[in-house]
Amino acid sequence: MIKNIFLDAGGVILDETEFQETSSKIITNIIKNNNINYSIKNYWNDIEEAVYRFVPKVYDFILYKNISNLNDFDKFKTQYKYELKQSNIKYKLMDGIQDFLKLFSKQYRIGILGQYGKDFRQYLEEVNLLQYFTFSEIQDDYKTTKPDTRYFEAILKKCKCEHGESVMVGDRIDKDIIPAKMIGMKTIRVKVGIHKNQEPRTPDEIPDLTVKRLEEIKTMGIIRNEIGKLI
Repeated sequence: MIKNIFLDAGGVILDETEFQETSSKIITNIIKNNNINYSIKNYWNDIEEAVYRFVPKVYDFILYKNISNLNDFDKFKTQYKYELKQSNIKYKLMDGIQDFLKLFSKQYRIGILGQYGKDFRQYLEEVNLLQYFTFSEIQDDYKTTKPDTRYFEAILKKCKCEHGESVMVGDRIDKDIIPAKMIGMKTIRVKVGIHKNQEPRTPDEIPDLTVKRLEEIKTMGIIRNEIGKLI
């Protein structure tokens, strides 16, 4: 029986659209200073390649692919991070996350399995959503991170949750679905953001359930009916 639901931060709890659009402009401009012919179209083609190739660090991949020199890469990566911070992107909730939490927290224990830090947890408290989480573990609490299965193991151990009684809800096959399945969790993939076209390469990478938006997981029984029966 499923008892615990762990949510990815970006793409499930948070809408990363503004972050992705801002990154596209910053990185395109950085590369354009070194290659006048580089365009926003080239950027999105590089995104598609990174997603197809299951690249863990998409923005590093694009910078290095188009700059190659390691010293220049380090310099431009620092520039990217600086400009991104200066852009002062605000957190924005995904559509449907509030209703999801209100509904599912009545029957399941809810946790976080993402890569955001203390400011993210504080934001959840400010918008009155932290109250729906039984567990509020964040990246700052751990030395490992996704897609390392030790990160998943550590959080489940800290929360005293059994693998087979837990579901991972994420937007990426490489960072969410694969490591969760490797340790015996059930999985739900939400096809959103730049990774929405990522496809399983082998049968064991296929999520237990795939939806296009959180609203599709709208009845209290869907997890038990669609995933619970697989246990």
